[in-house]
Amino acid sequence: MQFFEKIILLTCIDVSMRYFFNRPIAATYDLVSLMGAVIAAFAMPYTMLMKGHVAVDLVVRKLSGTKQLAVETVTHVAGILLFLIMVWQCYVLASDMKAAGEVMPTILLPFYPIVYAMAVCFFVLCLAILVNLLSLWFKKEKE
Repeated sequence: MQFFEKIILLTCIDVSMRYFFNRPIAATYDLVSLMGAVIAAFAMPYTMLMKGHVAVDLVVRKLSGTKQLAVETVTHVAGILLFLIMVWQCYVLASDMKAAGEVMPTILLPFYPIVYAMAVCFFVLCLAILVNLLSLWFKKEKE
């Protein structure tokens, strides 16, 4: 059973238990929310490397090759900067959470390791964006 299926199964069992027996599974909301954030963070670098993100390039396609490369470069650099800020802020947030001893209210699982993991994922995403940008530049040089 895949990770997504486990999340769906947990949610379905929780809803069924809540509806039929008035006994929901404790911490389901916390766990499903947390797992969703982790899945999204870990999927971003892979999706970037596979070029799986949606791109709307109706205007960019009409530009010359050099201008297209300039637009792609600007958007990739902006993406790297954005996610570097997110790495920094995740690190700050996780450090604050660790210092405060912040945990999930229902199962007392600490938040900070997950936020640190998300910071690592965002850093890997920055590297994936850089790899994608370099591949665009080298492809342009070959043409």
